[in-house]
Order: sequence, then structure tokens, then C-alpha cells
Amino acid sequence: MDQSRLDIAGDLPQRGIRTQALARVIDRALPETTVSAARRAIARLKDSRFRKSYFTTFWLADDREPQHDVERAVRALSKRARPRNCTGAEWWIGRSYTNDVPIEFHFDQDVRGREKRHPQLSSVFFFNRVRGGQLAVTDAKPGTGPATRLQAIKPRRNRYAIFAGDLLHGVLDARGRTPDRKLSGPRGRLRVTLVVNFWAERPSKVPAFRESKLYRALAPAR
Repeated sequence: MDQSRLDIAGDLPQRGIRTQALARVIDRALPETTVSAARRAIARLKDSRFRKSYFTTFWLADDREPQHDVERAVRALSKRARPRNCTGAEWWIGRSYTNDVPIEFHFDQDVRGREKRHPQLSSVFFFNRVRGGQLAVTDAKPGTGPATRLQAIKPRRNRYAIFAGDLLHGVLDARGRTPDRKLSGPRGRLRVTLVVNFWAERPSKVPAFRESKLYRALAPAR
């Protein structure tokens, strides 16, 4: 994940402005039992690595069995989005309050690799509705100049958004605008997402869950 200041020609199209679709949106993407089980597993994390949740990533190869309910959701989502020649999915859990969005607009990429590779597809699964917190996908690609279009996708339970892996994107704040500071007032509901990026080749130094000591509460000992 490469964070970048949003560079867009003119004002961002925000509320009440129709935009051309840059992402495919699927509502009721997963069975409710799968959604509920994954959400319960995430709740067991409590505040573990809360501020680093967007940077705590794991790899699930196509030929490996899921290790817990979140990875079972990842595998189920891959059946809705997996591109050809994909070898697996990089995933992470996004947790934040929309009055204090912790990430800027960015390109998803192999941040530890020697080359700036991007996933074949990026995707975001929403667990709940919140005030603001839209996923904003632009038409900007690396080296192509400022964005000219933006699609804002509202968080809704069991909604899944899929878009090209080299597009500039980010999270809007509680006002539905590009975040530039922490907002005053109540923090509202926690925005919870599951981000799944599909790769032709495994991104550098991203561990499989079984190789990591992080987030062990997702798979408690039986």
C-alpha cells in the first residue's frame, strides 16, 4: 500500500453528483452465516494492532486451506472476483472511525518488492453501515496525471466492491469528503472492512497466517 496525496483535476465529486462506475459492486455478496462468523472472529481482536490494522497483511494461496473464519470469507469472496492467472489473495482487516481516517489516498502495490507491482484486482468487503466512510475509487493510475473521475461506494453490510488493482483510491471521512484532519465531535460507529487483493505472484514478505504470530485470536485453540 503506497500512500499518496489525492491529486485530482478540479473539486472531488462528492454528495449528489453521479459518477461513472470504476468499481463493480455486489450486494449480498456472501451468505449471512459467513459474514457473521467472520465478524465475530474480528471482534475477538479487540484493540489488537488497531492503529496498524491497514498495514497488517496476510497471504492466502489458492492451494492452501483457510485457517479461520476470516480466511474462509476471503476464499468465498475469491469465488466472486478471482481473475485468471491469480495464485492467491493478500488480505487485511480495515478498522477505523471515520472522524479519524488513518490512511491517505493510495495505490495498492508490492511495497517491499524491488519493483512497483500492483495486484490484478483490489477489493473491499463491508461489514457494516457507518456515517461517511465511503470507499472512493478514482481513475488515476501511476504516472498518468491527476484523476478526473471518482466513484464513492457507501458502506453497507455484506456489500463487496471490486476494482482494478492500479487505481488510486481511499476512504472518505464522516462528512463524505477527502480526509485532511481529525474531525471534532463523537467518533461514531467503527467502520469494519475486509480488504482482499488478488495477485498473479505473491507480494514480497507478506506472510501466510500460519507463518505469523499476529492476530492469533482469529483462530483460537479449540
